[in-house]
Amino acid sequence: MKIWRELIILILIFGLIWLAFTWRPLSIPGAELKLSKEREKDLAGLIMDDLQAQYEFYDDSIVSQILEPLTSRLLDSLPEPKYEYKFHLIDDSNEINAFATLDGNIYVFSGLIKFVDNPEQLAGILAHEIGHHENGDLVDRLMKELGLSVLAAVLTGGDAVMISEISKLLLSSGFDRKQEREADEFAYELMAKSSINPARLAHFFTKLKTEEKSYPDDLEIIMTHPNSKNRIEGALSYPLPKNFEEREFDLSWEDLIEDL
Repeated sequence: MKIWRELIILILIFGLIWLAFTWRPLSIPGAELKLSKEREKDLAGLIMDDLQAQYEFYDDSIVSQILEPLTSRLLDSLPEPKYEYKFHLIDDSNEINAFATLDGNIYVFSGLIKFVDNPEQLAGILAHEIGHHENGDLVDRLMKELGLSVLAAVLTGGDAVMISEISKLLLSSGFDRKQEREADEFAYELMAKSSINPARLAHFFTKLKTEEKSYPDDLEIIMTHPNSKNRIEGALSYPLPKNFEEREFDLSWEDLIEDL
């Protein structure tokens, strides 16, 4: 009788577990939580509002003249983009930077445009930022740093302080080295498909290194970003197709950016 009683108890326990899983599936932290496309779009809009309150933006006509020739070629070489990409130009000559936020938004500082030697270098940087989007790095980073519940609360309450902190988080160089390396590799491949030599990025990294705009090589172990030396080597060693021919942008670059 004791054996039968224990058996019945075990059956009841397993039955209850089965019911629990049927009515409320197991939730492993980070495994099932996702930011929906609608919420990502809403959050991207809040971030844009925050950035527009902090910076001056160039109007769309300037963006079209300077960025569209580059971005259109890159996106034409991307057969099934995950986003409808939107590029924005910020008026800040002191900031040599570009960054991605959410929902296909990519922001470029005028300081970066003035710093690059040619449009091909800038195209490579934009390809890198597109890579972060296509690889899902932006959403992944926010989920790891803040979690879905915090992001949902921000969207519900519109907390200006939290939105500003999210903007700062995305603006900073906080991707891990694996994500940065993968974004670089994505950029090299997209550049090659777009008839732009990935060596152009090596030239940009060399200029950064020469002008001491990047970290010293021996500090890579404490950095998330790969150091300039490794990035230069990666860009120069990318295997190009045998029939590859670079097609330079037909732009008067110096004249085009003179008034920035």
